[in-house]
Amino acid sequence: MICPKCSSMRIKKNGRKKSTAADGSEKLAQQFHCHSCNSNFSIPINTEIDYVEKKVEPGEVLEVKSDYVMRIHGLTDIHVGAVDFRRDKFLEAVKEIYEDPHARWFGNGDILECIPPNYKIVQRGQVISPDEQHLAFMDLVRPIQDKCIFIRGGNHDYLRSINMLDYDVSRMIARDMDVPYFELPGYLRVNISGREWYMASGHGSSGAKNGDLELDKMRDVYSMGDIFYLGHNHQLYAKPIDSLGIDEDGRETLKRCWYIRGGSFLGYAHYVRYRLMRVARAGWVVMEFKKDDINCWVA
Repeated sequence: MICPKCSSMRIKKNGRKKSTAADGSEKLAQQFHCHSCNSNFSIPINTEIDYVEKKVEPGEVLEVKSDYVMRIHGLTDIHVGAVDFRRDKFLEAVKEIYEDPHARWFGNGDILECIPPNYKIVQRGQVISPDEQHLAFMDLVRPIQDKCIFIRGGNHDYLRSINMLDYDVSRMIARDMDVPYFELPGYLRVNISGREWYMASGHGSSGAKNGDLELDKMRDVYSMGDIFYLGHNHQLYAKPIDSLGIDEDGRETLKRCWYIRGGSFLGYAHYVRYRLMRVARAGWVVMEFKKDDINCWVA
C-alpha cells in the first residue's frame, strides 16, 4: 500500500468505516493513516460474496456516464516489474486520479512485464517474478481501484500468458479488481448529460515509426469514433484530426476526432537503446469529455 498524497509506504491500517449510499445500501471502507505526511485515506471493501465476471464480449459497447464532465486517464504499457519501470511516473498518475473527483481510468495492456521462465528472451529484463508483478500492480492501484473503467491485456501480459499457459493473467487482474475485461478492441460510450461520445480503443500491434498508420486502420473499422486510442509502441501524443461533416441544418461543418498513442511508464530500456530506437518520453494521455466538446492532453 502507498499513500496517494505523498507516495510513502509508511502506511498503517486505521480501522473500518461504514457509510450509507444514496440507495440506502451500506458501504464498508478500510481506513489508512500515513505516518509520513500524517494524512488519512480510505479504499472501498468489496462486500459481494458471489462474483459475476464482467467480460466485454466482441460487439458489446461499454458505457460510462457523468452529469457534467469526465476526465479519463489512459494508463497503457505500464510494465510493472521491468528493470526500467518508472514507478515515480506511475505514482504521479495514481495521485492525480485519486485527487480529481471527475477522474476515471483504464488499463490498456502490457500492465505487467511478464517474462515467463524458459521464454524466448532472458529474464534479466525484470526484477520480480510475474506473480509478484501482479501483486505489486494491485498494491499500486488500490487507492484508485474504484475509479477504474476496464482492464485490457497486451502482448506482454495477455498474449504471453495465453501462449505459454493458456492462462489469461490480464483477465485475472480485471477479476481481482472487479471491473470489466476488454479482451479485444472496441467502443466505450461516454455519456455526458445525455450527449454520447465514442472512444475506440485497443492495445495495438504495430511498431511502425508512424503511429498514425495503425490509427488510420482503426478509424476505418470503428468509424463512429470520436477518439481513437492505441498503446503498444510507447509513442506519446494526442492530436486533433479534422474532417468535413454536415450539421443538423444540412450545412457543411468541421468535425473533429482525436488520434492518441498512449505512451508508457518505461524509461529508455536497454533493448531500445541497443537498437537505437527513438527516445519516447514516459507519460500518459488524459481525455476530458464535456457535453459540448472533447479535449485531450499529454500528462
